[in-house]
Formats: sequence, structure tokens, C-alpha cells
Amino acid sequence: MGGWNMCCAFGGVRKLHSSIRMSRYGICCVFMASCGGIARENGTYFVNPNSPDVTDGTGSCQLSILKLHPDICQLRLDFENFAIAGPDVLNHICNTDQFLVSGGSTVPTICGTNHGDHMYIDAGLGQSNPVILTVITSGPTFPRSWRIRISQIHCGSLHKADQGCLQYFTGISGRVKSFNYDSLSGRQLSNQDYSICIRTERNFCSIQYTACGDAIDSDRKRSFTLSGNSNSVVPAMLGGGIQSQSNSCPNDWLMVPCAKVADRVPPAIQCEDKICGGTFNAEPSTTERTVSSNIRPFRLAFHTDSVEAPTDVDNKGFCLDYVQQPCTNA
Repeated sequence: MGGWNMCCAFGGVRKLHSSIRMSRYGICCVFMASCGGIARENGTYFVNPNSPDVTDGTGSCQLSILKLHPDICQLRLDFENFAIAGPDVLNHICNTDQFLVSGGSTVPTICGTNHGDHMYIDAGLGQSNPVILTVITSGPTFPRSWRIRISQIHCGSLHKADQGCLQYFTGISGRVKSFNYDSLSGRQLSNQDYSICIRTERNFCSIQYTACGDAIDSDRKRSFTLSGNSNSVVPAMLGGGIQSQSNSCPNDWLMVPCAKVADRVPPAIQCEDKICGGTFNAEPSTTERTVSSNIRPFRLAFHTDSVEAPTDVDNKGFCLDYVQQPCTNA
């Protein structure tokens, strides 16, 4: 069976792609599925109805994912495009629209805008039990759209994420952020509880995190606003470590294991674990600082409860740039 016919036989969409180096055309078979569909092929895209146009309909749109082989341990979801209605203004709960994952590992409900984000899902045991992706839409008219690439990862693959990691990053440097983060229009989502993992590269022993720059110039960054009223200056607050006499982060927090200010002179002897408030710093302060951690493997844990108002107002979540630091003999 020829390439074109093979693509059609398995439900793919035929496309042409060119190779500049080879100076010839080849066949690209793209698998796309929407509401009520079943994804059996690696690299299938889950798209909204009417894709590539937006949809403003309401209801439930489900896709079932079946393993292509028994030796599949994880699924990676890449949100190449994802925009549904965001959370409510008061408590930042996804009441209008929701993205849900069932049949695999526990995944928090998300909503809003999440272009470029990803998730790793435990595919579970057996080959016949599907993982189900569901987009629930309700409420007022909204230009919704999603295009999610589904990659099936073999148990022995080098691309497999560490156990318990909803997000998994590789490389010496990169950027991590909470779902629906945007320094201008985003809202921190409530009811989040997950881990973000960064693969420790060879000959690197620690990692540094710095709050991202904002999309617009302002006197006050919004790239780390987890608790308090972010319309005013909120200092870094700490919990679970030595410096704080009491836990100042009981509700919403980012765990950075044994966090210290990276360039503190003299270096801090004690360290902290949880950071919250409206300033990214491993010490109570309204001044932003780069934070380091030497606990391996490199992992962050993010937690939010179900209540924002009246204490927490207009928090955006977090966006951090990370750089791994090489091992030294000192």
C-alpha cells in the first residue's frame, strides 16, 4: 500500500512537507481527532470542533486515548494551542470551562490560556484501559480553541519523565510557569497540587531560579504573585524552613527544596522550603533575588487551595527562569 493510501487507511490527514537539504517532497501523515474520537496513533492531535477555527459551543468534548503498545508508560500532552474561558475573578476556580484528564495519574483541573505548556500522564496498566481527555465548556460566548499533541512514551525511553512529575523539563536552562500564567491578564488557578521536574544534566549539582521579566515595563513585577493582594507590594513569605518562626505559607505556595539567596554574602547557613507572597526571594523581603537549591533531583512543588478572596487578590501565579550550575570541588 502506498504512503498516501496508508495514511488514509489509518485515519490520518495527508500533507506535503519539503526538505531543503534533500530538495524533495515527502509525505507527512497527521492524525487529528475531536469530540467522541479515539486516539490510537502516536502524535495524534486533539482539536476543538471546527478547527482550525474557534468554537463557542457549550457541552462536553471527550477524546479516548488507547495505547499503541503494552510497553507504553506515559503520555505527553503538548498544548500547542489552548484557550478556553478562564477561572472566576473571586476565587480563581475553573467554574465555566474545564480541562480534565481521567484514567491515568491524578491531574489538576485547568482552564484559561495555556499555549506552550505540557503535561505528563501516567498511562496506567494494561492496553485496553483508555486515558480520557475532556474539555467542558459552559457559560457565555467565548472564542475557544485547542490543539493538543499526544505523544506515547515507551517505558524504557530516554524521554520518560521521573515518577510523579506533571511537568518535566530538560536542558541546562529554561523557563517554568504555572498554568494560565500571564503577567497582564492571567489568574493563578485554585486547587492546584503538582510537581515540576527538571532533569539534572551531567556535571551539574545545583540550580538557580529567577523571576521572569514582565510583559510590560512597570515598577512592580507580577511574575511571582501567589498570595496577598498583588495590587500592592507584597513581600516574600516563607514556610517550612528555619528562618520563619511560623509557617507563613499555609494555603498557596511554591516548594523550592532548601532554597537560599544565590548571591548572599556571607552565604546563608539555613534554608527554606516554601515561598509565597508577592516577591520571589528565599528571605522575607520586598526585593526580588535569585534563589538557589542544591537538592537533587531538581523538583518544584506547586500548591493552591480553593479560596482567594478576600485576602488574596489578583494573583497571577509564577514564571521562573532556571539555570543549572556546574559542580565544583569547593
